[in-house]
Amino acid sequence: MAGLMVKLIASCAFHFLRLCEPVLPTSVLSVLLWPPAAAWDLLHLRQRTPLTCWRRFPESWRPKRWRFVLRQSLGLYHAQLLYVWPDRLRTARWLRRCRLEGGNHLIGPWEGKRAVIGVSLHFGPVATLPYWLRAQGIVHTSVRAPALDSLKDLTMYQFSLSPPADMPVFFSTNEIGSQPRLSSIRKILGPSRRLGMLIDVDRGKQVYVPFENRLFRMATGAIRLAQTLDAELIPVLIVETSTWKYTIHFGTPVPQHYLGNATDMQAIGTHLLQEFSKVITRYPEQCNMRLLRAMFPLPENGVADLSAVVHAPERCS
Repeated sequence: MAGLMVKLIASCAFHFLRLCEPVLPTSVLSVLLWPPAAAWDLLHLRQRTPLTCWRRFPESWRPKRWRFVLRQSLGLYHAQLLYVWPDRLRTARWLRRCRLEGGNHLIGPWEGKRAVIGVSLHFGPVATLPYWLRAQGIVHTSVRAPALDSLKDLTMYQFSLSPPADMPVFFSTNEIGSQPRLSSIRKILGPSRRLGMLIDVDRGKQVYVPFENRLFRMATGAIRLAQTLDAELIPVLIVETSTWKYTIHFGTPVPQHYLGNATDMQAIGTHLLQEFSKVITRYPEQCNMRLLRAMFPLPENGVADLSAVVHAPERCS
């Protein structure tokens, strides 16, 4: 019964917001959605424990404490509500609210070109990143965890709204598997040959990369796929620069010699973190708790001793 109620409420809210979007000015729609979005953030604030997580920041990333807590308390959900109308982000009304910093060479048809793996973090309104990329003409498919069973139908409908219809916005981690075959990957990617993945997730094989006075836990799935596909590995982040205005930042691709047969995970991880850092240091309060959960203090016995890191992390939801 509870699952049915959640499904009904979510469906009503989803379709109500879609009805409101075309008839209200953007500024009015934004103001009207602030209270319910803030209430949703406050409802989850205790799980996020922002004051505890703030201590996980590397020194160069650390935002002012009040800015970080304010963002985590009131500003997360509102920034990503645009995922409700992904089919409308290509209109002039919305396109002028999102700009690209780099990445222009990725726009347009990609069939026959070299595969691209775009890697990102739980940073900024990352839930909207796949939709904004497609609205900008960069058609790719992103990997994500399976949808909740109670919301699966609504989630699949929402995915279907983002054009082009013949290219899925997402596919589940279950579709890749722990050891995917090259033929199945190419079939999933289709002609666009562009894939998006998060590397701060706690699943699959991991590597710990020293970064300032921290260790960063990095999933290696995207790196191994780039090697398998002989693909470019490009860091990508999205930030909200002001209310419902966004910038997508494309970093320098990982040098191809790092992705050779003797893959140097540490060098790749260091390159990615350095590229991400160029953006994060400008907007550190937009770090998500899932990103901070991938940060650990250096072990007292040195980088090689990771047992304390793995088994006794600080709680950070």
